[in-house]
Order: sequence, then structure tokens, then C-alpha cells
Amino acid sequence: MKLTTVICNYNTRDELARALQSLLDTTGDIAHEIIVVDNASHDGSADMVRERYPSVTLIESGANLWFTGGNNLGMRQAQGEYVLILNPDTVIQSGALQTMIAYLDAHPAAGAITSRMFFSDGTLQRNCSRFASYTDLLLGYTFLGLILKPWRDRRRQVMWYADWDRASNRAVEVAPDSNLMVRRPILEQIDYFDEQLKLYFTEDDICLRIIRAGHAIHYVAGATIIHDEHASVSQVQRLATQVYFNDLISYTRKHFGRPAAVLLAALVLPTRAAMNIKHRLSR
Repeated sequence: MKLTTVICNYNTRDELARALQSLLDTTGDIAHEIIVVDNASHDGSADMVRERYPSVTLIESGANLWFTGGNNLGMRQAQGEYVLILNPDTVIQSGALQTMIAYLDAHPAAGAITSRMFFSDGTLQRNCSRFASYTDLLLGYTFLGLILKPWRDRRRQVMWYADWDRASNRAVEVAPDSNLMVRRPILEQIDYFDEQLKLYFTEDDICLRIIRAGHAIHYVAGATIIHDEHASVSQVQRLATQVYFNDLISYTRKHFGRPAAVLLAALVLPTRAAMNIKHRLSR
């Protein structure tokens, strides 16, 4: 088996059907298994997969295991040499899978790759970044960023590769885990996603562990997918906001230490309060 694609789904039946159809339409002669992990959706997603896509392996988790737990369930059953972690709100374009596989075949130093991504209106997604430092987290999520806005913005330009047009291949530090193809032995080596993180900062964490394990991460400009972001979390925005900040603190504790996490948690309280008020007013 050359490739396993794993999709973790939560109440995105129509988007999932579109993603699955694009995978099947573009697989060609690749030895390819597709695994869908359904996180106890209540929109008929699992029934749709069973009825319309019998060749797809469906795993029903029985509970919402979030992004990390659901994907881990699928990845642990993967048989492919390469594993593509893919969001359900994506559409694979012609030749993308072949280009990505050929790139990994030709570049043994690359442990994981991503590709060009566009919104459905054709706008380029400027994905991939450098790792955020603790200073970047303070400037990005607390009032310090407002006080020191010019410094924050200059650091963001560097972190998000502002001088790169995404039209060329290059090594990156953080690649989006909505579209991340990884060599399966590396996933086994790093023990997959860290399930302490439910939904956010998952790509930062897994990419950091891939690089620390001695493998590069590359962006492949010759492969393209369409990605309509946040299809699942838009349904439960207030809960997703709570999870976001919880994951932020968990990520900070893991990579910068407990004192740094305690300080950041205190400093983000006004930001959390403001966002909660915003969600209440928008209901």
C-alpha cells in the first residue's frame, strides 16, 4: 500500500462527501486506502459513507475524540507507506496526490510535506510558518500585542514568511495538518498527535516533534488542494474558542514550561473574556 488518507469528520457530511469524491476521482493507479473516522456526528455522515463510498474504511469512534484523537484512531490502522492527514473540507485537485508522492519518493530527507492550498474563491492560503517563540505567544494573545503592535507585526511578517509567494518549493517549520503527508514510520516514531491538544496548535506540536526527530518538512508548490477552513468548528464557535485557549496553554506548558504557561494564562484572561462577550452578543 502506497498511501493512506485519514479524514477525521465531525458533522460535515456534505463537505466530507465532496472530499471523498475528489480523492477517488484523482487517485488514479495509486495503491490507496481511505480511512474516515467519524467522531459521533449526528448529521448522517457515517451513513453517507457506508451507502455512497463502500470502498472507504469507516471507523465510528462512538464519541467526539476531537481532531487529535480521531486522527490517531485512523493513523494507527493505516497501512500505507505514506499517510495523508486531510480535513473533510478539502478538495484534491488533479495530479496532487501523484505529485506529493513523487516528491517524497525523490526527497528522502523530507519526513513530511504539504502543498499549495486555495480557498474556494481562488484566493491563495498563505499557509506554513516558523515556530512561534514564547514572545510571539505573548504578543499574539495578550494586550501586550496592542501596546507593542509595530514590534508584533514585524515579528509576524518573519514568522509567516511574508517574503515568500508560495510558488516555489521550500523547507518550512510548521505545515498545516489539514493537509499533511507524512512517512508512516515517522508517525510511529513520534507516537502520532498529542491528545492533550484537542483541536489547536496540533500542527505546531507535531511538526516540532517531526523536526526534533531529525526529519525535514517541505512545501510542495506543484500540488494543489482547495480548502474551506473551519467547517466543523463554525458549528460550535463558542466551545471552539474555549478549546482554543485551553490548547494554547497546554501547548505553552509542554514546550515552554509551567511558569510560562501560568503567566500566559493570566495575561490572556481579558482576551478570553472579550471573546466570550462577543459570542454571547452574536447569538
